Amino acid sequence: MPVTQSQTGQTASTGRYASSSVPDAVATTIGEGTARKSKVSKKRARHRDGGPQEPPRFTVDLSLQPEQRYPEVCSALKSELVGLTGLFDEVMGDIIPWLPLRWAHLLCWLFLRGVHNKEENAEIKGISKATGVPLYLIVCFNVLLDLLMGCSSGGATVGDGDGGQKMLHFRTLDWDMPALRRIVVMLDFVTESGGPVVASSITYAGFVGVLTGVRKDLSLSLNFRPCRNDNGKFWSDVKYAWHLLMVLLGYRSSIASVLRGYLLSDSMRLPIDPNGLRAPDYTDIVQSFAAREGSHMPTSTACYLCFCSGTETTVVEKDRVTAQVRSSSDFVVITNNDEEDLSTHNERAEQDSTRALDLAEIVGEARERKQCAEENWRRLRGENTTASQSRRMNNDLTNNLPNSADVVTLVQQYPTTNEMTHFACVMDPQEGTVVWCRRWVTPVGAR
Repeated sequence: MPVTQSQTGQTASTGRYASSSVPDAVATTIGEGTARKSKVSKKRARHRDGGPQEPPRFTVDLSLQPEQRYPEVCSALKSELVGLTGLFDEVMGDIIPWLPLRWAHLLCWLFLRGVHNKEENAEIKGISKATGVPLYLIVCFNVLLDLLMGCSSGGATVGDGDGGQKMLHFRTLDWDMPALRRIVVMLDFVTESGGPVVASSITYAGFVGVLTGVRKDLSLSLNFRPCRNDNGKFWSDVKYAWHLLMVLLGYRSSIASVLRGYLLSDSMRLPIDPNGLRAPDYTDIVQSFAAREGSHMPTSTACYLCFCSGTETTVVEKDRVTAQVRSSSDFVVITNNDEEDLSTHNERAEQDSTRALDLAEIVGEARERKQCAEENWRRLRGENTTASQSRRMNNDLTNNLPNSADVVTLVQQYPTTNEMTHFACVMDPQEGTVVWCRRWVTPVGAR
């Protein structure tokens, strides 16, 4: 059931293009748009015509049959979802320009018959039936979307208002594809009609995996990783390509599907699980990625993951079967670059001019976003420390931690939010809620 759709939010700074993992020709289009905006890249501009706004919000009842869970979403955004056909043509035309579009449609129609998870597959069929969008296009959207994003994610410690502290999870999602801006939605999941919300997700209508989500004591987000381990080595490339093919054909789960399993575990839908199972918690998830042997680690495409428990945040540099993990109980941020060996990635990208993505630009701008977020946080902490010292002189013992409003301000600062940003949000895993969320129907600074 849709609720109040939108209201005008705060303004944010404009900025130049923040890294977005898109095919070469699409990156060229982005570059042309960036050149036009470069003269105002570091000026503040007021948003016009529909942005920023709260995204439309819908309730998804998990007790219904999967095919029947998204009728309100499909009804409200049917015309926008029909536009996925044009998006498919655009992306396919840039990824494989030598293949006529009619052949691309035919091949996808023949081979993209569903996703690996049966429940998600049934949901996709229901969305296809409700909107009239061909099934193979919805499948393609679901298995390729997590490969085509630029993002910033992280955790920040704030005061909880009662003299204690907690960590909030902040996140922006950046991409070119303007058609997707209008289908950003917030989903609240319930396990029975009229029941309490057990989890929330900020996503795109028609996408059944999880890119950004929160439930009690766990929030998570997914970022694209442009560099991967052992790239250019024959067997490594073969294994990686094979995994991608298996995901496309529905024989393996995408990483967004794996994250959905963490957020919406089957065991959390029953008051008492007859098998004694429980939903995986933050510690379980982090330990699975920290396992050296990888026996419990999900196979996935290269990506960055961010998990927050409300007291600690962990970021994961995920390769196909390995991962590097780092945690913080103060502040941590991940964009679209590895923590270590950034210069090596830049050199590797510069030496390979034939690659589909300009990795040097992506990694460089991701590094800039990361550094700016860290600097903005240090400045914010410094301002709060100075103010706190002044208050102590007047016997005010309020701690010097920032609050949730400060994190909302932080996430909207350039270049964390930029003209490529589709949405930004702040989540509170201690409460299991979305504190703040805005989408930009038109790019930041657009006139």
